Amino acid sequence: MFRKTLTAMLFVVPAAAFAQAAPTAPRYVDAMDWPASEAGMERFANAEVRLNAAFDKICGDTFCEGEYPNVRPMQLSCSVDSTKGTLKQCLWLFSGSTATVNGKSGAVQSTAKLFKCKLLLAKDTPVDAFYGVIEGEDALHAKLPMTNRSVYDGLIGCL
Repeated sequence: MFRKTLTAMLFVVPAAAFAQAAPTAPRYVDAMDWPASEAGMERFANAEVRLNAAFDKICGDTFCEGEYPNVRPMQLSCSVDSTKGTLKQCLWLFSGSTATVNGKSGAVQSTAKLFKCKLLLAKDTPVDAFYGVIEGEDALHAKLPMTNRSVYDGLIGCL
């Protein structure tokens, strides 16, 4: 009897070790993957294009003067709380550079910097409300949902 129980345990215990619970969906996902995998890709990409175009229009008179006159938007990324359909955080990455030529040697010398700018979102900003603002007439200067701040306001302390 003991032998049968021991033999049964030798088969059951290893089998239980290999059994895994079904993977649960992560709480936070990329905005491109909300409400489902890649479902938000087109809308998010359009929002990023609109913000980039708005930045390009104002760059020369604002952020693109100074130490890094060549500032370019690189990527916008936002996290979504998939349980609520709200934004947790958005980060807009920029790069800035400058280059000079050494008059004696002819060597080109460059300096570059990465800027990580957080959008000044209100807690639990609904994703659709965010898109509504960005898809409006002035994506950069319009007030973000549930705040009195704009995307532009967040860039001032960052770039």
